[in-house]
Amino acid sequence: MRRRASDNPAFEDLTARARIREAAIRLFAEHGVDETAVLDIAKEAGVSGGLIRHHFGSKDGLRVACDTYVLSELVRFKLDALEQGKADPGFLVTFSARQVLLRRYFGRAMIDGSSAAASRFDEIVDETEQWFIGQSGPDLTDTRACAAVMTGMTIGVLAMQDHIARALGEDPLSPRLQERISLAYEDLYSPTLLPRPLLPREGVKHD
Repeated sequence: MRRRASDNPAFEDLTARARIREAAIRLFAEHGVDETAVLDIAKEAGVSGGLIRHHFGSKDGLRVACDTYVLSELVRFKLDALEQGKADPGFLVTFSARQVLLRRYFGRAMIDGSSAAASRFDEIVDETEQWFIGQSGPDLTDTRACAAVMTGMTIGVLAMQDHIARALGEDPLSPRLQERISLAYEDLYSPTLLPRPLLPREGVKHD
Protein backbone atom coordinates (compact mmCIF):
# COMPACT_ATOMS: atom_id res chain seq x y z
CA MET A 1 0.00 0.00 0.00
CA ARG A 2 1.43 3.40 -1.01
CA ARG A 3 2.17 5.73 1.89
CA ARG A 4 0.76 9.24 1.69
CA ALA A 5 3.01 12.24 2.19
CA SER A 6 0.98 13.12 5.28
CA ASP A 7 1.95 9.76 6.85
CA ASN A 8 5.51 11.05 7.34
CA PRO A 9 5.87 12.62 10.84
CA ALA A 10 8.21 15.31 9.46
CA PHE A 11 5.47 16.31 7.05
CA GLU A 12 3.46 17.73 9.94
CA ASP A 13 6.23 20.25 10.66
CA LEU A 14 5.70 21.94 7.30
CA THR A 15 3.43 24.92 6.73
CA ALA A 16 0.11 24.24 5.01
CA ARG A 17 1.45 25.79 1.79
CA ALA A 18 4.55 23.58 1.88
CA ARG A 19 2.48 20.45 2.64
CA ILE A 20 0.30 21.15 -0.39
CA ARG A 21 3.36 21.69 -2.58
CA GLU A 22 5.00 18.46 -1.37
CA ALA A 23 1.83 16.45 -1.91
CA ALA A 24 1.43 17.89 -5.41
CA ILE A 25 5.05 17.12 -6.31
CA ARG A 26 4.57 13.48 -5.35
CA LEU A 27 1.29 13.07 -7.21
CA PHE A 28 2.36 15.04 -10.29
CA ALA A 29 5.55 12.97 -10.48
CA GLU A 30 3.64 9.71 -10.16
CA HIS A 31 0.52 10.36 -12.24
CA GLY A 32 1.10 13.56 -14.21
CA VAL A 33 -0.76 16.84 -13.89
CA ASP A 34 -3.79 15.94 -15.99
CA GLU A 35 -4.47 12.73 -14.05
CA THR A 36 -4.17 14.42 -10.65
CA ALA A 37 -7.25 16.17 -9.23
CA VAL A 38 -7.16 18.99 -6.69
CA LEU A 39 -9.07 16.79 -4.27
CA ASP A 40 -6.39 14.09 -4.65
CA ILE A 41 -3.77 16.65 -3.63
CA ALA A 42 -5.91 17.86 -0.73
CA LYS A 43 -6.30 14.30 0.56
CA GLU A 44 -2.56 13.63 0.19
CA ALA A 45 -1.72 16.85 2.05
CA GLY A 46 -4.41 16.45 4.69
CA VAL A 47 -6.03 19.81 3.88
CA SER A 48 -9.20 21.07 2.20
CA GLY A 49 -9.51 21.85 -1.48
CA GLY A 50 -10.42 25.40 -0.52
CA LEU A 51 -7.05 25.85 1.18
CA ILE A 52 -5.29 24.89 -2.06
CA ARG A 53 -7.26 27.54 -3.94
CA HIS A 54 -6.44 30.05 -1.19
CA HIS A 55 -2.68 29.50 -1.48
CA PHE A 56 -2.30 28.82 -5.21
CA GLY A 57 -5.48 29.97 -6.92
CA SER A 58 -5.85 26.87 -9.11
CA LYS A 59 -4.18 23.61 -10.05
CA ASP A 60 -2.27 25.47 -12.77
CA GLY A 61 -1.01 27.95 -10.20
CA LEU A 62 0.08 25.07 -7.98
CA ARG A 63 1.84 23.42 -10.90
CA VAL A 64 3.81 26.60 -11.63
CA ALA A 65 4.84 26.82 -7.98
CA CYS A 66 5.94 23.18 -7.99
CA ASP A 67 7.88 23.61 -11.25
CA THR A 68 9.71 26.65 -9.91
CA TYR A 69 10.57 24.95 -6.63
CA VAL A 70 11.70 21.64 -8.13
CA LEU A 71 13.88 23.20 -10.82
CA SER A 72 15.58 25.51 -8.33
CA GLU A 73 16.27 22.55 -6.03
CA LEU A 74 17.73 20.47 -8.87
CA VAL A 75 20.04 23.33 -9.83
CA ARG A 76 21.12 23.62 -6.20
CA PHE A 77 21.85 19.89 -6.00
CA LYS A 78 23.91 20.15 -9.20
CA LEU A 79 25.95 23.10 -7.93
CA ASP A 80 26.56 21.36 -4.60
CA ALA A 81 27.81 18.25 -6.41
CA LEU A 82 30.11 20.32 -8.61
CA GLU A 83 31.59 22.05 -5.58
CA GLN A 84 32.18 18.74 -3.81
CA GLY A 85 33.74 17.37 -6.98
CA LYS A 86 36.19 20.29 -7.14
CA ALA A 87 37.16 19.77 -3.50
CA ASP A 88 37.50 16.01 -3.85
CA PRO A 89 38.39 14.53 -7.29
CA GLY A 90 37.34 11.11 -6.02
CA PHE A 91 33.87 12.31 -5.03
CA LEU A 92 31.00 10.14 -6.28
CA VAL A 93 27.50 11.57 -6.60
CA THR A 94 24.94 9.78 -4.45
CA PHE A 95 21.20 10.22 -4.68
CA SER A 96 18.87 10.69 -1.73
CA ALA A 97 15.22 9.72 -1.95
CA ARG A 98 14.48 13.43 -2.16
CA GLN A 99 16.66 13.92 -5.23
CA VAL A 100 15.13 10.86 -6.87
CA LEU A 101 11.63 12.29 -6.41
CA LEU A 102 12.57 15.69 -7.83
CA ARG A 103 14.35 14.17 -10.83
CA ARG A 104 11.29 12.02 -11.46
CA TYR A 105 9.11 15.12 -11.26
CA PHE A 106 11.29 16.91 -13.82
CA GLY A 107 11.06 14.00 -16.25
CA ARG A 108 7.27 13.93 -15.92
CA ALA A 109 7.10 17.73 -16.31
CA MET A 110 8.86 17.45 -19.67
CA ILE A 111 6.27 14.92 -20.84
CA ASP A 112 3.41 17.06 -19.52
CA GLY A 113 4.62 20.11 -21.46
CA SER A 114 5.65 22.32 -18.56
CA SER A 115 6.86 25.70 -19.84
CA ALA A 116 9.26 25.97 -16.89
CA ALA A 117 10.76 22.58 -17.71
CA ALA A 118 11.06 23.59 -21.37
CA SER A 119 12.92 26.76 -20.37
CA ARG A 120 15.25 24.72 -18.19
CA PHE A 121 15.88 22.38 -21.12
CA ASP A 122 16.97 25.37 -23.21
CA GLU A 123 19.23 26.59 -20.41
CA ILE A 124 20.90 23.18 -20.17
CA VAL A 125 21.45 23.16 -23.94
CA ASP A 126 23.10 26.60 -23.66
CA GLU A 127 25.30 25.45 -20.78
CA THR A 128 26.30 22.26 -22.59
CA GLU A 129 27.10 24.14 -25.80
CA GLN A 130 29.35 26.55 -23.92
CA TRP A 131 31.06 23.62 -22.24
CA PHE A 132 31.75 22.02 -25.63
CA ILE A 133 33.13 25.29 -26.96
CA GLY A 134 35.47 25.55 -23.98
CA GLN A 135 36.96 22.10 -24.58
CA SER A 136 40.09 21.77 -26.73
CA GLY A 137 39.68 18.07 -27.59
CA PRO A 138 36.29 17.52 -29.31
CA ASP A 139 36.04 18.28 -33.02
CA LEU A 140 32.30 18.77 -33.46
CA THR A 141 30.65 19.61 -36.77
CA ASP A 142 27.58 21.17 -35.11
CA THR A 143 28.20 22.09 -31.48
CA ARG A 144 24.66 23.34 -30.90
CA ALA A 145 23.10 20.16 -32.27
CA CYS A 146 25.40 18.01 -30.14
CA ALA A 147 24.42 20.00 -27.05
CA ALA A 148 20.70 19.71 -27.84
CA VAL A 149 20.88 15.97 -28.55
CA MET A 150 22.93 15.25 -25.43
CA THR A 151 20.45 17.23 -23.31
CA GLY A 152 17.56 15.36 -24.90
CA MET A 153 19.23 12.02 -24.22
CA THR A 154 19.86 12.90 -20.57
CA ILE A 155 16.38 14.26 -19.86
CA GLY A 156 14.87 11.44 -21.89
CA VAL A 157 16.34 9.03 -19.36
CA LEU A 158 14.55 10.94 -16.58
CA ALA A 159 11.27 10.78 -18.51
CA MET A 160 11.66 7.03 -19.14
CA GLN A 161 12.68 6.04 -15.62
CA ASP A 162 9.73 3.71 -15.05
CA HIS A 163 10.68 1.68 -18.12
CA ILE A 164 14.38 1.70 -17.27
CA ALA A 165 13.57 0.62 -13.72
CA ARG A 166 11.42 -2.25 -14.98
CA ALA A 167 14.16 -3.40 -17.35
CA LEU A 168 16.70 -3.35 -14.51
CA GLY A 169 14.41 -4.85 -11.89
CA GLU A 170 14.70 -1.76 -9.69
CA ASP A 171 12.21 0.42 -7.82
CA PRO A 172 11.69 3.64 -9.85
CA LEU A 173 11.98 5.65 -6.63
CA SER A 174 15.14 3.99 -5.37
CA PRO A 175 18.51 5.77 -5.17
CA ARG A 176 20.01 2.49 -6.40
CA LEU A 177 18.38 3.05 -9.80
CA GLN A 178 19.96 6.50 -10.09
CA GLU A 179 23.36 5.09 -9.15
CA ARG A 180 23.11 2.39 -11.84
CA ILE A 181 22.08 5.00 -14.40
CA SER A 182 25.05 7.19 -13.46
CA LEU A 183 27.46 4.28 -13.82
CA ALA A 184 25.91 3.43 -17.18
CA TYR A 185 26.52 7.00 -18.34
CA GLU A 186 30.19 6.69 -17.38
CA ASP A 187 30.53 3.50 -19.44
CA LEU A 188 28.56 4.80 -22.42
CA TYR A 189 30.57 8.01 -22.64
CA SER A 190 33.92 6.31 -22.12
CA PRO A 191 36.48 6.43 -24.97
CA THR A 192 36.59 2.63 -24.98
CA LEU A 193 32.93 2.27 -25.96
CA LEU A 194 32.64 5.44 -28.04
CA PRO A 195 36.04 6.04 -29.67
CA ARG A 196 36.59 8.96 -32.01
CA PRO A 197 35.90 8.11 -35.69
CA LEU A 198 38.90 6.53 -37.39
CA LEU A 199 38.16 8.21 -40.71
CA PRO A 200 37.98 12.01 -41.21
CA ARG A 201 34.50 13.33 -41.80
CA GLU A 202 33.70 14.88 -45.14
CA GLY A 203 34.43 18.60 -45.23
CA VAL A 204 36.61 18.54 -42.10
CA LYS A 205 40.30 19.23 -42.61
CA HIS A 206 42.85 17.22 -40.63
CA ASP A 207 46.60 17.77 -40.40
